[in-house]
Amino acid sequence: MRLRTLRNNMNLRGKRVIIRIDANVPIHKGKVVDGPQGRIARAAVDIDWLSQRGAKVIVISHLGRPGGKRVSAFSLRPVARRLSELLRVQVKFTREIVGEKVKKQIDLMKEGEVLLLENIRFDVREKENSPEFAQALAGLGDLYVNDAFSVSHRDHTSVDAITAELPSYAGPTLVQEVSVLSRVLRHPKNPFVLAIGGLKMNTKLPVLERLLPSVQTVLVGGALAHAFLKAQGYSIGTSVYDKEGVDVAKKLLEKAKKKIILPDDVVVARSFRKDARTHIVPVSEIGPKDRIVDIGPKTIERFTTFLNQARTIVWNGPFGYCEIDTFCTGTYTLAKVIAKRTGKSMTIVGGGDTGPVIETAGLADQFTLLSTGGGAMLTYLAGDTMNAIEALQL
Repeated sequence: MRLRTLRNNMNLRGKRVIIRIDANVPIHKGKVVDGPQGRIARAAVDIDWLSQRGAKVIVISHLGRPGGKRVSAFSLRPVARRLSELLRVQVKFTREIVGEKVKKQIDLMKEGEVLLLENIRFDVREKENSPEFAQALAGLGDLYVNDAFSVSHRDHTSVDAITAELPSYAGPTLVQEVSVLSRVLRHPKNPFVLAIGGLKMNTKLPVLERLLPSVQTVLVGGALAHAFLKAQGYSIGTSVYDKEGVDVAKKLLEKAKKKIILPDDVVVARSFRKDARTHIVPVSEIGPKDRIVDIGPKTIERFTTFLNQARTIVWNGPFGYCEIDTFCTGTYTLAKVIAKRTGKSMTIVGGGDTGPVIETAGLADQFTLLSTGGGAMLTYLAGDTMNAIEALQL
């Protein structure tokens, strides 16, 4: 897929360039939690490219799910501070999203300056893909750049409807993601291993069905594995699982049982407390009060064997309850295994819960692609239409 991009020889001096980024990262005590390879850090590189060429850079993003209401906890003000640190210039901030006040602030901008608008999802029209809202946003700029692959599977105003109102281009981060993921769909090198975790089967099913004919092995972990174990008749104690996914898991096992590799042993606890006592048990011996919190050592060893033979690896979703570090051993271990395969294999990692784990492990720059998106990555790999990206095609 070829996308329209801004070229080095384009004259951007004085142009008002609207760039959509994804700054949807955790905020802790008023500060952004985002590592050197995180979403904001990567977006800053592309914002700087525009700024250095004399553009007036107008940044739009979302944070959380405020439901179209102004919620102080979801303000982007901490993001403006983080961008200021990264760009080493003051990034101005406006509490408004559209309107005359914003226009006046943009009129006062000098070449190379950067302005961040407040959370785009504070306006209910964002999720409505509103043409009226798109026109209001477009009135702020001369060009539009989508550099937010992670939300490009959504038909929202700031990634879809706005493209009908302004000359629109794909940003470097989005281009890289589409390029690498397209290679996986067109020419994956075998053996091809899909490693998948998470909870809801309905978000994973389309990519499982699309890739099953191409992959040699599917490693299933995390809460997603619980539905598969349940489908095989195992007790999973009090473990969280997707009830609706059990029937789907049965059908997938009937269709490709030899390809789907499930845990042999698991780590169980009676609660999700940090200090909870844990035990390693075979999946056939999970007690009625046990909760599965991680994959066990035999499973890690078995999964490692498949990963070390792979030439293409796609991983989405942690293999344990990684909200608590104690329950993330399997995920950390396999993350290191996958990282070591980079170079010998194409390694693609994504997922909203996976990225922070990778950052914590210090591995963020050690994969072919650390995708900024989880749902978007799965949507793309499933072959579903993404209107926001279709609009940027040459």
